[in-house]
Amino acid sequence: MLRALLWDADGVLQHTPVGWVEALDEAGGPGFAEAVFAAEVAAMRGAEPLRLTLQRVLDGWPDPRADVATLLTLWERAVVDEDAMQLVEQVRRAGVTCALATNQQDHRRAWMRDHLGHDERFDRVYYSCELGVAKPEAEFFERILDDLGLDAGEVGFVDDSRANVDAATGVGLRAVWHQPTSGVEALRAEVAHLVGGRRLATS
Repeated sequence: MLRALLWDADGVLQHTPVGWVEALDEAGGPGFAEAVFAAEVAAMRGAEPLRLTLQRVLDGWPDPRADVATLLTLWERAVVDEDAMQLVEQVRRAGVTCALATNQQDHRRAWMRDHLGHDERFDRVYYSCELGVAKPEAEFFERILDDLGLDAGEVGFVDDSRANVDAATGVGLRAVWHQPTSGVEALRAEVAHLVGGRRLATS
């Protein structure tokens, strides 16, 4: 019997607006976004604030066109899928502990927590920058299992990254891959498969 379900954020419960990567590239020209994403890994693990990460990239970039304050606002963009969030609540009402399990650095974690109010929608929240480890590392899931006090087979996981799903499966979780463009009905079917015979009330 599934006792807990871990939900990824980006690509599952919320979506990045079209043109986000292009907007980041405009701050430094071609290749800037790629350089930022590579440097962001340390911030995702909580090793340093995103502000310092961005400043370091800017300091080493030949022709930066934006400052750190401007760049930080780019991480304050996401459209929450309220239908998907309603599904989270339905799973909770079915008696399954629901936890947010997402890779985020400190700036976006604060924005998601304070502006989007995500922490209030879940029984538990696990941000990679607070765990000190990020998906798809196995330790990300192992630390969550320790905190939940559950066996891996009692925990489900849904994510839009195949690498993350494979890592979760490798630890023993019951994981499914969600295609972001497939919509909430596909997500409902995927989640229903995980929770088994439990009825997901729609009201």
